[in-house]
Amino acid sequence: MADRPILLHNDFLMKNLNRYIFEDRRKAEENNELTVMVPYGKYESLIECPEPLLFLQEFNELGNNKERCKRLFEQKLKGFRRIKIPKAFNLWWNTSCDQINLRLGISKDTTQPTAIALGDTTVHGLIAGQTGSGKSVLLHNLIFNLMAEYPPWEIDLYLADFKRVEFSKYMDEDHPAPHVAACAATGEIRYVLSLIEHLVDCMNAREDFFKRMGFEKISKFRAAYPQVVLPRILLIVDEFQQMFLDASARESETIHRLLTAIVKKGRATGVHIVFASQEMSQTLSRSALSNFRMRIALNCDPNVSMDVLGNRAAADCEKGYVIANCADYTIETNKKYQVPYVETEVREEERRNGAVPYFDQYLMSMSRMAASMGYKKNSKFYQEDYQEPIERLTEILEKIRPYKEKVRLKYFDALTLGRYVTYCPLKYDIQTLFIERGRNRNIMAVSSNLEDICYVQKLLALNFSCGDARSRGSVFRHEIYSFMAAAEGVYKLENELRELQGGDEYISVCRNPEEFNKLQRRFTRMRFLLPLFEQCEAPLQFALLNYTRNIEEEVRRRPDLRKERENCLSIISERLKDVTFENAEESLTAIMREEPHTVLEKIAENTLDFCRFKRDRESFLPPTVIWISGIDILERLPDWFLWMMKNGMDYNLLFVVMAGSDFDSMTQVAKYCDYLILGGANRRIYDRLMVNFTSRQPDSIALDTVIKSSGEERSFKKYRCSFGKHESARIPFEELLD
Repeated sequence: MADRPILLHNDFLMKNLNRYIFEDRRKAEENNELTVMVPYGKYESLIECPEPLLFLQEFNELGNNKERCKRLFEQKLKGFRRIKIPKAFNLWWNTSCDQINLRLGISKDTTQPTAIALGDTTVHGLIAGQTGSGKSVLLHNLIFNLMAEYPPWEIDLYLADFKRVEFSKYMDEDHPAPHVAACAATGEIRYVLSLIEHLVDCMNAREDFFKRMGFEKISKFRAAYPQVVLPRILLIVDEFQQMFLDASARESETIHRLLTAIVKKGRATGVHIVFASQEMSQTLSRSALSNFRMRIALNCDPNVSMDVLGNRAAADCEKGYVIANCADYTIETNKKYQVPYVETEVREEERRNGAVPYFDQYLMSMSRMAASMGYKKNSKFYQEDYQEPIERLTEILEKIRPYKEKVRLKYFDALTLGRYVTYCPLKYDIQTLFIERGRNRNIMAVSSNLEDICYVQKLLALNFSCGDARSRGSVFRHEIYSFMAAAEGVYKLENELRELQGGDEYISVCRNPEEFNKLQRRFTRMRFLLPLFEQCEAPLQFALLNYTRNIEEEVRRRPDLRKERENCLSIISERLKDVTFENAEESLTAIMREEPHTVLEKIAENTLDFCRFKRDRESFLPPTVIWISGIDILERLPDWFLWMMKNGMDYNLLFVVMAGSDFDSMTQVAKYCDYLILGGANRRIYDRLMVNFTSRQPDSIALDTVIKSSGEERSFKKYRCSFGKHESARIPFEELLD
């Protein structure tokens, strides 16, 4: 049999339309049975059921009482979205109640567009084909045929493309494919894993929901409620082998756990997977492969054909054809199909004349049809390399300013980090970080990528200033200890803070590691005084207790000095007897001026601080961020500093420590930091901090966040912003030697 010429998808589709729509419509008209113009069903409207994951908790108190569960569900139907079926359109003629049809093309044996059904018997599928064999053409064809046959409310397509190219075409801003619930154009394994994890959560919720309602599978539920649509879910992953190759040991365990769950429950819950790749080695185990009954192969290596089809027939498969087997995987049960060609590009000359590729025309028509019905999914599109500009963050911070001000009554602050690197069904999938009060509540940022450190500084500076605090005054004070010269050459934190806060009134900067010890005076003083502040109620009471505690150690060593030292108590009592909270500023300032360099001056200074503390604790201990850039430069961290980090929140202090490399005391410092922000490609940093490492490019735009107290590991994208370039010094030989 001679090979047919290229079969264009439009020709293939029109034959299907003639067969499945126009002919059925003509027969219905002849028999006077036509109720609506499309042979989709006998109802003029349908009710779209959201994923049970969103409402299942409302059924918890009903237990397994099926009648009560049904009554509650039927009540909820009143609030679900209702879809009106138009009187006439030319597509969307089928439902997914019992199955979804994958139409590969024209059968070489029957010359008919015979479909492979994913349903109760054949649940999942595999596709293999070497580079240039037409795998992308086949996938586009499958997706286009699904979109033609089923309305977007009947099927939720989840697309993942490790090549980052082909599937992104379905998410054009002007005409996105209405059937696509999520599209991941990424090599980021974490996103694809989280997407599959979400589907498993949906699947588990469906299973629970069906049991409560008394149904064993999705088709029974749909039959009982024919006007209610709960779509089948189809996940298509292209180049899925890459997911296995890039996975860490921990991620591999997660993959196998998720796939086992879907294989076990997908049939009953209407969740299906199609994996496509060039080959299957180092991917699914033999037992897992057995659950993927639909096998499709384009031209490929004989061994790959054997792995997929169970025979070597695909080694001789011509371009434009595929071989499928859903039976016993012998060569006799192979089915061959000619695949329709979906044109994704036009020639340059045609493009200049305004020609639009068939691919785009098709999506435009689908998008227009859905829009005309007011139908739109909350589609999520993840592009690995796409970054929102940093100005977007400042807009967000400005809008949530009132919320942040309320949050600070309970938390030190609530930080907005960036877009998720994992799947999230929410419209605004933005990572946040709530800085709680308590011990060891500090932030540590470590990355071998210098720009990551600069970015973390900018990100946090914007958050603490809430985008722009110039017209509202400062909330936070900032003490900057900058010991990382390379980072400072690229980005100056104090300049950013001065611009945001309209000056340097609340900013101090130190660049000499020797000056780091100035923190010790604050530590020593506050550790001694704060318990006394809490204990005392009146200025004189505090002054006397302050002096007594100061001389305790001295008189213990020198008992002969007790009488002389205690004589000062009467002097303190006399001079401070009339001091009140109202006149403290004036009275105590006068004593300090009259008694310079004496014990009385010191007692008066401390008592004035006590009065300020009692009047307004927040003003006396303002929220202060202590930035330490280049903590890895400090050879040894003193005990007093570690104590400050541990107890800093008692004094309204947050430490942000940053390092550009793995350093000796890193794990010690991490003990006092509940929040870790990590980046770069140095796996040793992750291993030492016991954080899961995902392989990435050195210039990755993702950062990882860990909340140690809750065991959460998150990731977020950096916003797009520019920094200066750090260049190593070099001798100008061209100038000197010439």
